[in-house]
Amino acid sequence: MGKVLLPFLFVLLFITFINCTRNKIINNEDNVINVFLIPHSHCDLGWVQTLEQYYSENVTVILDNVINTLIKDSTKKFNWAEIYYFETWWNQQSSFLQAQVRNLVNNGQLYFVGGGWAQNDEGATHYQAVINQMTLGHQFLLSEFGVTPEIGWQIDPFGPSTLTATLFSLMGFKYHVINRIDERIKYVYNDTPDIVGSGWMTTERSFEFQWYPSHNDEELSIFTHVLDHHYNSPYLIYPNASNPNQSLTTGFDFESDPIQNPPINQSNIYERAMIFVEIMQQRSQLYRHNNLLIPFGNDFRFQNASVEFENMDKLMEYINSNSSWGITIQYATLNEYFEKLESMDPPVQYPDIVGQDLFVYTMCLATDYQAFNTCANWWSGYYTSYPLLKQTARDSDSLLRVGEILYSLSCFYSNGFDFDFNIGYYALSMHRNVSGILTHHDAITGTAKQYVRDNYFQMLDEAQALTLDYNVAEFVGFLLSNKSLNIDYHSNGSLLLNSTTEGDIIAISFTNSIAWDRIETISLEIPFVNIAVYDYQLNPIPSQIVQRFDKSNNWYLYFQVATPALGISTYFIVILSSNNGELLGYSKNLPIPIQSTLSYSNELLFNSNTDEQDISTTTTIGNSRFNLNFKFDSNNNNLLTLNSYDDLFNNKLGIPISQHLIEYTSLNDDAYKFRVQGLPIPLTPINPQFYLTIGPVVQIVTIIYNNNCSQSYLIYNDTITSSPFGGDDDNNNNSRLIRNDQYFEIDNIVASGWDKEISMKFTTNINNENIFYTNNGLEIMKRQWEIHWNDTFIWSEITGNFYPMINTGYMVDQVTNDQQLTILSKQTFGASSQSNGEFEVLLIRRSNYTQWSVHEPMNDTSNPSLRVLCIFGDPSFSNEIRTPHSILFENPLQPVYSLVQPSTPIDKYVDVYNTLFKPLENPLPYNLHLLTFTKQWIDSPSIIMRLINIYEIGQSINFSKSISFNLGGGGNNNNGFLTHYNISQIIETSLSANSELSNPTNNLVITLEPLEIKTFLLTLSPKQ
Repeated sequence: MGKVLLPFLFVLLFITFINCTRNKIINNEDNVINVFLIPHSHCDLGWVQTLEQYYSENVTVILDNVINTLIKDSTKKFNWAEIYYFETWWNQQSSFLQAQVRNLVNNGQLYFVGGGWAQNDEGATHYQAVINQMTLGHQFLLSEFGVTPEIGWQIDPFGPSTLTATLFSLMGFKYHVINRIDERIKYVYNDTPDIVGSGWMTTERSFEFQWYPSHNDEELSIFTHVLDHHYNSPYLIYPNASNPNQSLTTGFDFESDPIQNPPINQSNIYERAMIFVEIMQQRSQLYRHNNLLIPFGNDFRFQNASVEFENMDKLMEYINSNSSWGITIQYATLNEYFEKLESMDPPVQYPDIVGQDLFVYTMCLATDYQAFNTCANWWSGYYTSYPLLKQTARDSDSLLRVGEILYSLSCFYSNGFDFDFNIGYYALSMHRNVSGILTHHDAITGTAKQYVRDNYFQMLDEAQALTLDYNVAEFVGFLLSNKSLNIDYHSNGSLLLNSTTEGDIIAISFTNSIAWDRIETISLEIPFVNIAVYDYQLNPIPSQIVQRFDKSNNWYLYFQVATPALGISTYFIVILSSNNGELLGYSKNLPIPIQSTLSYSNELLFNSNTDEQDISTTTTIGNSRFNLNFKFDSNNNNLLTLNSYDDLFNNKLGIPISQHLIEYTSLNDDAYKFRVQGLPIPLTPINPQFYLTIGPVVQIVTIIYNNNCSQSYLIYNDTITSSPFGGDDDNNNNSRLIRNDQYFEIDNIVASGWDKEISMKFTTNINNENIFYTNNGLEIMKRQWEIHWNDTFIWSEITGNFYPMINTGYMVDQVTNDQQLTILSKQTFGASSQSNGEFEVLLIRRSNYTQWSVHEPMNDTSNPSLRVLCIFGDPSFSNEIRTPHSILFENPLQPVYSLVQPSTPIDKYVDVYNTLFKPLENPLPYNLHLLTFTKQWIDSPSIIMRLINIYEIGQSINFSKSISFNLGGGGNNNNGFLTHYNISQIIETSLSANSELSNPTNNLVITLEPLEIKTFLLTLSPKQ
């Protein structure tokens, strides 16, 4: 999404300011200004057209013409970023042309910047998806060209995150180019009224800085350049003498409007050269040296490469031949610019930015400035926009992780059965591509046109279906094979469950993609209520059936599942006699069942004739650790509302906490920006209904607003008290960190009316002093509610203080440090603390305003279920358990289903097929997370493995420390990490596995500091 409405009024003022302060920071004016002109084309992976349309109609034309021009003229250069498009085009070329392109790369004419599948969004994308998409692109470039990118090129994402800078540094990048930051940081706004403090990058010449993005690794840094005037070709804005409220633009985008960007000819070359030189002289005042990085291109430019280059050739030749102007211009690749800076003697001193991101991006439009006397255009809306798309993409990535691990384990598993692994790989390959595409900054953000979003959904659906049917189901059957292969697994449990009858047995095999043993409460929608559940050893276990009135009155089965690290456990659902609850038919050989508890939901009624009594009545749900207490709220239409929390573990009762849905009214909102008319009001319930469900596995309070909105609070009881796969030991395998009874869940089912935006708002007695925390997916970022730029408009005070919450947000008492509220999500939302003791999560948005670039309103008619986990209580314990719970919440157990055939009695079934697959000798300790275990290449025995120490510095007294782990052990003496596999070679690499950082070894003890990620190539073979 490149399009920018130029802030014409302010550029003039900003230029005037530069000229007035030219001597404040000394530049060597005796030096010639060296202009590095960067030819490029910004190619969105979908936006106002679909990916396929852009590729066939634009990208192929660009690459065909650019490559042809570079081949013919060795003086021409080009910079390319989006590797998804390039690889697609590359695979359609002849071997002869491919050889010519390799020559262009080798001689420095064609240069790859970023090198990822896409220019990923930075405010809504999970870090694992970023790593995956960058790995796809980097591995292609390495295999085809021997290229390892070293420069980031994030010129269009809507605000730079410290996460991207951190990951790029770990990928070996030296330099980073960004663009979209609050324009009041870039430019001085000194019209009436002045924006005090604006333009500090201008006044301090700080468009380049050394960025230290991580407060967990102070040595990690990347040299960062901020584009001073967007990424389009040079332009100049000047006053319109006939209309002072408008401006005129002239520039050098030769494929655009020829009136504003006239072709260069003999009659206008002097005038055009003077304008170009003036632009260069103005921009040179922004930097601490005499070199300029000037983008030459724009969205999908160079479809007519000859027009771009031929016009610029004339201009360059004319200016370069006139030495009195003191400017030299050259076509350049990005590395040439940065190498020039590196070679400067004496070296230039640049400012440092430490541990700080650059959210919230704000675009300063003249229309807003004229209407509001400030830049009322906060792009904090896209953190939440179209939450169903964000949820689907995150769920898809979780499924991709399951598929990657099953494929990797299966390929090196020796069980004596012939098996075709290729189809599973091809399913994964498509899924990887789609995951990479969805990280694009107009995809996951929800900022594309409706039919393009529909196309993204279609991609996700197809990728998930292929992985489920041709990977997960197939490989689970392979890994559980004993005397025979189970080829009857299905991914669609509803189809199977709805076709069963009394006496049938359904085997459900759950895959755990996390390298920790885990016990997890799962729920399955079922069509019947006469059920018993057995574990993988055929032991009957407790279960509970609940009718969910917030989910179309359907019945759900709840029970706890234990799975080994990276393993598979099979559980059995038996349909009992509807008459007496007994076993029937071929299920009679099972032990005596524990029939599922049928928990009927009791409706809670407010009696308006006895207001005082009903208002004081408390409804409580809880477990052995805590209670949630609810009361009718007379200030909110007698809505049943969370009122207090009992900390039974620490004997603290009646701690104030409430939560309810609130509603903003939008003010010309769109998918990008968040702008509201004023303060929110409670979402008004219409004939609300309230239900209480009590049972041995789960307890639920359901609040139905009856306008397509509801909230259900769920509290779980641990029915399995210890891991069946072994207890805690000295390697910090503390299962106490991931108990199901430590949190409560809120299931929000929401829909928004026109021009309405719905948040969930928590109110507590926590004195957070307007400080709250959200994370970038990897690290926690401290946020401070404040008035920005002296902008006291109510909508700016609200929306300028929403920040991206990738999966974690919290607030803690800053005075007593005795209470903390933590919210964990499975997708990104905008989050804020608008008042002391409050925490807010923006759930869904809808607006009737027609946005100027996509020419559509934000018409989100979805009605998604948006679940969050809530941890409330002691900060030390909350911070210790929040990260493991977040990882598990984002990566649920993945079931596949099989009907136990009458011809195979259950006792024979467990003989023919294994019911447990345990690939690790021991699980990883809970402060060590297996981030990646991927067989990236179909014809290679190598596995990309990434490990991360999940705790930040200072997060936990017990776990914020270095951890050592033995990875290897050659031959038949395995180290205990993998049960069924030998590790014959280990190489440490960069994060995207394209550069080796160590020599090969077969035995490696690694040490990871807090929040450190390390990447390895493992060569595996089956263990005989």
